[in-house]
Amino acid sequence: MSKFHVLERKIRATNILFILCVSLLSLSVIYYWSFYHFANLFEDRVIDSYTFEKLEDMGVANEWILGVTTNSIDVVESIHKQEVADTIYQQAKSQTVPSQLYKQTIDGKHLLYLIDLDVQNGETIYKYSIIKDIYAEIFPKIAISFLILLVVLVLMSKWYTQAITNQVYSSIKQLRTYTNNIANNIPCKPLEIESKDEEFQNLVHDLEHMNATLQQEADIRKSTLQYISHEMKTPIMIIEGYVTSAKDGIYPAKDLDGTFDTILEQTKRMNQKIQNLLTVVHLESTADDDTKEEIVIKDTIQQVLNSFTYQLKEKKIDIDLPNDLTIQANAEKVHILFENLITNQMKYSLSTISIKAYETNESLVIDFYNDGNPINESLKERLFTPFAKGYNGSSGLGLSICKTIMEQLHGSITFHEESDGWLFTLTFPN
Repeated sequence: MSKFHVLERKIRATNILFILCVSLLSLSVIYYWSFYHFANLFEDRVIDSYTFEKLEDMGVANEWILGVTTNSIDVVESIHKQEVADTIYQQAKSQTVPSQLYKQTIDGKHLLYLIDLDVQNGETIYKYSIIKDIYAEIFPKIAISFLILLVVLVLMSKWYTQAITNQVYSSIKQLRTYTNNIANNIPCKPLEIESKDEEFQNLVHDLEHMNATLQQEADIRKSTLQYISHEMKTPIMIIEGYVTSAKDGIYPAKDLDGTFDTILEQTKRMNQKIQNLLTVVHLESTADDDTKEEIVIKDTIQQVLNSFTYQLKEKKIDIDLPNDLTIQANAEKVHILFENLITNQMKYSLSTISIKAYETNESLVIDFYNDGNPINESLKERLFTPFAKGYNGSSGLGLSICKTIMEQLHGSITFHEESDGWLFTLTFPN
């Protein structure tokens, strides 16, 4: 037997037990409440013998008389017959308390009666107040009605429980299929589970988010392999070809120095790409590092520019950075951020790079502008995606690294295409 069916049986048994308890409690309340409150009925619903005589003259049947109060045992006999009268009379003679309530079945009649004793002129006077025990007569009918109701409730409970559990089982089955597809790397359609339960919907949302995250990671792994295969393959082939030729006394770059320079250039290219991959891994491992210190924007950017003096010798650099502009952030990440963004500016600018910073009421803004060629529309959507291929066929991690760092610093990076170039904007919260 499956766990689902065990659960269904447990729920059904619990419901039936609950219904039984409520039914028995209801019957008990009806029966015992009526018994303990019958004494009050003698004040409101019992008629005296005079009223009985009048009703009898009017032809009112005895069964419609709720009760009678009389000092004469003969009146009791005329209404309830001799056996009842004799029994009550004997109880009256043996009674020792002034007033006592009796509940008894006599001659097949369920009766409630109150016997009051009084002494007048040295003589004991008996007062009899008698009514039919209506609840004792109709209780079997009440019990049967409750039994029928109980059966109906049990059947409804069974149907309702089965409907609920079937819906739950169906939803769980869909979830299991979904998770198995995720585990086996099978493409999954969005989950469509009809449930108004908030926690169930949250679970569906979490699973879909997990699937999207895993798919994204899978895409990144695939892109990483493609990146390594494509970007590393070319320089390795060049180095291998140049070394093989040099060993044979052939110099592809005209002479030995030129050949070595080409090999060194390709080695640097490989080293840069490896460093980018290591940077991505490092950023992921330090995502929770919130170490902060005061960083002077101008000094940090100038330090990065100084390391690119040779590469920037043919570029025009326009810097507008206030000397006192600072941010509280992780110094290492800010340095990597500026280094990658300036590298991108150098790579795609034609002749001019401009860096400007300013403050607003809520943030610190740094604009990086270059006069590069227009960007393809399809590339704009993937500009900050890892390994996105550029318009010149190159692919890299620079801008995706920048985006990752800005997210970790709780800021943002945006791209705007100007009429004569590109504008990247970094926004840091104050």
